[in-house]
Amino acid sequence: MKKLSEYEAKREFSVTPEPGPELETGRKGPLLFVIQKHNATRLHYDLRLELDGVLKSWAVPKGFSYNPEEKHMAVAVEDHPFDYGSFEGIIPKGQYGGGEVIVWDTGAYWCDEDDDIPCRTREENEEAVRKGLKDGKLSFFLRGSKLKGSWALVKMKQENDWLLLKHKDRYANWKDNVLEEGDSAISGFSIEDLKRGEKLPPRLKAEDLVPYRKFEAFPKKLFPMKASLADHPFDDPDWVFEPKLDGIRVLIFIEGDEVKLMSRNNLDLSSQFPAIRENLKEQFTRGMVLDGEIVAFENGRPSFNSMLKRLHLKDAAMLNQMDSSIPCILYVFDLLHFEGVDLRGRQLNDRRRYLEQQLLPTDLIQLISQVPEEGIMLYTAVIKNGLEGVVAKRANSVYEQGKRSNAWLKLKHTLSSEFVVGGYSKGEGNRNDSFGALLVGKYEDGKLVYKGNVGTGFNETNLPLIKDVMDALKVKENPFSAKLPLTSPVTWIEPKLVAEVKFHEMTPAGIMRAPVFLRLRDDIDPKDVGLDKPAVHIAAQAEEKPKGGTKTKNESMIESVIDQLDNKTADLKLELGGDIVSVTSLNKPLWPANPELGFEPFTKRDLLIYLAKVSESMIPHLQDRPLTMIRFPEGIHGEKFFQKHWEQKKPDYVESVSLYSGSKDENQTYLLVNNLPTLLWLGQLGTLEFHVWGSRSVGGDDAAGLGFNFTDSEENIESSVLNYPDFIKFDLDPYVYSGKEAAGAEPELNKEGFDKGVTVAFWLKELLDSMGLNSFVKTTGKTGLHIFVPIVRNLDYDAVKAIAETFSRNLELAHPKDITTEWSTKKRTGKIFMDYNMNVRSKTLGSAYCPRALPNQGVGMPVTWEELPNVYPDQFTMRSVPDILAQRHDIWANMLDAKKDLSAFLG
Repeated sequence: MKKLSEYEAKREFSVTPEPGPELETGRKGPLLFVIQKHNATRLHYDLRLELDGVLKSWAVPKGFSYNPEEKHMAVAVEDHPFDYGSFEGIIPKGQYGGGEVIVWDTGAYWCDEDDDIPCRTREENEEAVRKGLKDGKLSFFLRGSKLKGSWALVKMKQENDWLLLKHKDRYANWKDNVLEEGDSAISGFSIEDLKRGEKLPPRLKAEDLVPYRKFEAFPKKLFPMKASLADHPFDDPDWVFEPKLDGIRVLIFIEGDEVKLMSRNNLDLSSQFPAIRENLKEQFTRGMVLDGEIVAFENGRPSFNSMLKRLHLKDAAMLNQMDSSIPCILYVFDLLHFEGVDLRGRQLNDRRRYLEQQLLPTDLIQLISQVPEEGIMLYTAVIKNGLEGVVAKRANSVYEQGKRSNAWLKLKHTLSSEFVVGGYSKGEGNRNDSFGALLVGKYEDGKLVYKGNVGTGFNETNLPLIKDVMDALKVKENPFSAKLPLTSPVTWIEPKLVAEVKFHEMTPAGIMRAPVFLRLRDDIDPKDVGLDKPAVHIAAQAEEKPKGGTKTKNESMIESVIDQLDNKTADLKLELGGDIVSVTSLNKPLWPANPELGFEPFTKRDLLIYLAKVSESMIPHLQDRPLTMIRFPEGIHGEKFFQKHWEQKKPDYVESVSLYSGSKDENQTYLLVNNLPTLLWLGQLGTLEFHVWGSRSVGGDDAAGLGFNFTDSEENIESSVLNYPDFIKFDLDPYVYSGKEAAGAEPELNKEGFDKGVTVAFWLKELLDSMGLNSFVKTTGKTGLHIFVPIVRNLDYDAVKAIAETFSRNLELAHPKDITTEWSTKKRTGKIFMDYNMNVRSKTLGSAYCPRALPNQGVGMPVTWEELPNVYPDQFTMRSVPDILAQRHDIWANMLDAKKDLSAFLG
């Protein structure tokens, strides 16, 4: 009888999305187990164990428990194809097992009846599993992300009935109720997500649920991948973030009971950490290589100084005593090899999934926490808790053995680095018997280049110890590449010592300012101490268009959206790289026809196409800034809504920020337009105008010391980045009437008024230029101009408003017939109103490329100062701007790079 004939007979594969009855052959590596959470007639769990090319399967109605006293029924069902292991989705009603299915847990398993460690070969392991099933008692060990440890299936009298129970091992009672962890182990989706119709990501191959593909002999020697420096924390959906721990980096080599801990310059540290080494023997593996950091703790906090107390000890009794007085924990963050499989060429997100499965945690061996996308949040939290900083890792990066890579970035709270010690100066006063300062440098092009003297950070304990170590390395010749500017006697030493030093900054000449000694680093090879080259902040690394006309991922997504919208269907579900934006009433006119300008009606479909086309240029000017929506669900002549806060449910792709409102004494949610799905979703809601704050909710190199808590009190938001704008804003509003306006109406667009606004704009530019300030201009899309001056974020809104008022009143004094700052509308007539009050925290302006709810279908458009004398607002409409952008792209793309420090201006 065909192995999968029963499985095949129960299903209509033209209807169900389940995989067909294909038998798997030729697999190597660990055996796979899968537990699928299945919401059929009743919610239950399906246990599946790989054997002989299929998945042996049991339905477990009550699921799994870590309590050895609980015995759950497991009913044997038909064998499933191996490819079923990664199946997630909805089996249609009326089909066998109709309902939602997710992969609740998965990983490697083996029969542990005779040995805690897996059999030497896959064939031996399968034979042991066959024997256990035949005998009616299978003991098996699970390495999953939710389930770990030894379990048993015991055959009952009824033909298909088995009992499932947990053995009394170290994982017994590890979790009180593991079933509370309800989400998929591979997609993160829940049964409820599938019920709501959320779209799953592309399905993994079942073979990739456990380490597979590239096989190798157990590697005896590897070198760790190293992180480059980054300038400041950032958020990015393509990156993950981990706390940076102040410890000793180690690679861990485990072969059965043999364990080696190797430093990053290949020193064997195994004897220094006996308790950790013994714990690692309980990883139950024939072969595993891990990457991690050993951290010493003092008073509950990481302490490298405590680590130094044990690093040079050799006596086993003293080291064992140290394990009690100075406990150390190994935090593991990468898996490089497992059971014959080389994982270094796999993407980080795959390696992390395997690590979560295969690592068997103990009190002394822990999996490091990892946060996707939200680097700024994690950085803020770890600094608040006294840790060093954050390591950012690109989620799709491979493991670059022995290399310093820009795919891993370290973000430190204070500047610190390693330096090679080349000598020391003579001590004076109470240091007469030791030394004055260390002379340190870094290797550049194979030469040791001087980087400064370090004379602080020492104490009575380490001064004589460091002096003794240096005196054993004395030499006669200067090891540095050039003669040094010395003012006191110096003793040169062989460049064999590495010192870690913190400092304020590097001077243009490459010398440290305000250096402070932290410690000597025995775990770092002096030859590896090269010039630090901080990586460019990732947000500034725009995705370049590949050569040969190949489209970027984002360009392809935009084209896909436009293609999807280019039909007559009124309602659609737009697919955007895994996100779904439901759009309706696409043929509804939002702007009526304008025969005078020769314009047809502009529909919701037209608006969404416009937003998609300009999104790459528009979103950077909206990103991370609290949004005020101006909504016209029925079009520009329908009801108008100003909406700042969002209390309703929103799609997962829509980001938001919670802000304290002093007037209402409550926290309120503001939306952030940080991606294309959000921009289109807002267009679907009838948001015709996008007005944003002049400050951003993220950090940066100009936001040191500013907070990221915007809630609960006025004090919190006033001390946060959101109270520090990155622009001075000038709103130039012409009050020059055409004579065609209705009584009491605002001035309409006319050439005399706009030309006067241009003249005033150039007067303002001249004043700004005289102060050395860069300025950028755009049309408002209505009658006036907006001028932005990018500034360093070290002045709050009150200070920036005062500066804007000073500029505006100076121009008013110089040109009283043409400029006014008066609030009285009557006193503005014939003049350009300069509204410096836009420089208030909650005041917003329409963003670049923002549509306007006006009959001319206009857009707020950035222009150059050279272009300004020859432009007129009616040139820039939702019909013309995409073509203009296609020719020249966003001329404001790098405007924040032109920011200036205005703190001296107030002084």
